[in-house]
Amino acid sequence: MTWADYYDRFYDWAESTQVRYLSSLSTLGPADEVGEIIIELQVNVHAANRLLRKAVEAKLAFSGSDLVEFACINDKELATAAVRNSAERLTAEDMEYLYGEIDDEVIIEICKQRHLMLPEDLREEEYEEEEPEVIEEEEPLVETDMRVDYYCPPPKRPGFFATLFGVIAGIDMASGSNQHRHNGRCNGDCAHCPPHYGYRYGRWYYGHDHVHGCEFGGNKGSGSMD
Repeated sequence: MTWADYYDRFYDWAESTQVRYLSSLSTLGPADEVGEIIIELQVNVHAANRLLRKAVEAKLAFSGSDLVEFACINDKELATAAVRNSAERLTAEDMEYLYGEIDDEVIIEICKQRHLMLPEDLREEEYEEEEPEVIEEEEPLVETDMRVDYYCPPPKRPGFFATLFGVIAGIDMASGSNQHRHNGRCNGDCAHCPPHYGYRYGRWYYGHDHVHGCEFGGNKGSGSMD
């Protein structure tokens, strides 16, 4: 039986008749018609595989949509062989649909053969495999000087009021010293007379009489004042 007769009468036959006449086919028709009948026969997977085997042996090139149907239902090896035979018909979009239905190796092989872009998910996997693993080198331990410099706070500067009081005290001391500075002549204030030869703190030196006198002129040899 020719393919034309089988195809024209296929939908008029019962399923059993469709399967029975497969063995009498002497030729196969166009790939699109053969693919259509294989999909129709998938209710009987064994019969569908019989026709698919004939198509693989005849090197028929199927469309991407038919190949996806084969990959889902038919024998995996036969479906993969049909994909290889159909490589020249396939596009990058077809490979996207076939990804996950047939082995990745077959997808990669056909894409390289046809110079097609790999399916998106497969591109990501390929990139991850090709990307070299970066090994971080451990930095050598560097000996460091562990000496601790003790913090020495700067000397505390006197505040404004402390400085002011210091200045005032200095002025008072200077004025006081000027008030008690002796002019070198006796002024009769023996209690505040500075220490000098012959007299100290309002008293004559012990062991000396008045003849030694006061060098400021306060004693004329008799102990009297000027």
